Amino acid sequence: MQAPGRAFPASDITMPKFETENFSEVRSAFVERKRFRRVRMIVDLTINLISSDRTVSHREARSLVACAKKAILELDPDFGDRYEIIVLPHFERVLQERWPSEELRYSRGSELVN
Repeated sequence: MQAPGRAFPASDITMPKFETENFSEVRSAFVERKRFRRVRMIVDLTINLISSDRTVSHREARSLVACAKKAILELDPDFGDRYEIIVLPHFERVLQERWPSEELRYSRGSELVN
């Protein structure tokens, strides 16, 4: 006997294996898009802060770039190569536009500014 309001017995409510696998692929793609949105947000915030806040010194800006890199790599450790190819040129461009006479060098861990 079926419970009132149920069209199928509870044993018939299982999902086929292929639908479960497809769901995990969709979830994985969702997680990847979410991770990339966070990376983009970190990059955009850092670039906006460096380019718009005139009180930020060159040393502080380099420190912000180093902190952004650290945050991005903590978020996605496999992003290292892509960081060097995609993100770093954006940071270098903003630093060069803001401080054209300064050398493009990046802070060491001991040089971070709070």
